[in-house]
Amino acid sequence: MFRYEWPPDIKASLVSFDNPCGTITNSDLEMAGLLMLYLIMEVVCNLIIGAHVALFSDNQPTVSWVKRLAAKSSLIAGQLLRALVLRMKKRGTSPLTPLHIPGPQNQMTDIPSRSFGSEPKWHCIDDSDLLALFNSKFPLPKQASWTVFRPSKEICMKVLSVLRMKGTTMEEWTQPPKIGKHIGKFGGRSSSLWEWTLRYRIPHLGTKSVHSLDLQHSNELATMVEENKFKL
Repeated sequence: MFRYEWPPDIKASLVSFDNPCGTITNSDLEMAGLLMLYLIMEVVCNLIIGAHVALFSDNQPTVSWVKRLAAKSSLIAGQLLRALVLRMKKRGTSPLTPLHIPGPQNQMTDIPSRSFGSEPKWHCIDDSDLLALFNSKFPLPKQASWTVFRPSKEICMKVLSVLRMKGTTMEEWTQPPKIGKHIGKFGGRSSSLWEWTLRYRIPHLGTKSVHSLDLQHSNELATMVEENKFKL
């Protein structure tokens, strides 16, 4: 997992009801987060020529932009898309497949993004706190432990330059600085980890019996797995 707290000037530029004249939308930030995730996957997953990559997002505009490789409604998102395409071309991977996942099923992603204090119950002072929280809420199979990837200051500044509309060159993205470092040991590959991840995305309702919850959980998981396999 990784997390990154946007600096004050980016937060102050975010469009909201209280700040209708802001220059950055929430969808722009979602697109920036997806670009950072792809960059990190280059290192963690060692993306190679021919690799096929699919990423979840609960933001519909981001999913639409990546599918069409165009963002007519946002200059910032357009620049972020250009950087993403350059990285895919450099790595020789296939076009990215974005999959939409509804917000209520997105807790696994919400926790890191809200761990800086916006959600008190998820507040994590440091990476150790975040690891402890993730290992308790989403225990990995075979007693494996979550680890953290820390994006480098240099790569974060590249993304921030786009958000600040300062512009970046093609060369900066085809030959980027060090993306970051991985904290902890890499785990073994698992063919069932995708289904496991989806299982933790299904929200549980405390108003039903345990038996009916288990049945509902199993049915929803099977449906979600098949639907997303079809999309892929």
